[in-house]
Amino acid sequence: MALLGKSKETTIAGFFGGIAIIAGQLVNLLDKDPATIFDMTAVIGAVAMMIAFWRTRDNDKSSEDVGIK
Repeated sequence: MALLGKSKETTIAGFFGGIAIIAGQLVNLLDKDPATIFDMTAVIGAVAMMIAFWRTRDNDKSSEDVGIK
């Protein structure tokens, strides 16, 4: 199983998108302001997005290009 998934461009986009969401929620969790709220559903959604982008391949890649067939 490749670390970068089936398509490196898609995997990298999903990784950075997920990290941005998770980092924002960590700031909410760790700041001292009681008005900010940590949203666990956003973190779970970000992790799911990262997994989906890791498993997805780009439209311009054939099955043979990514080693499926």
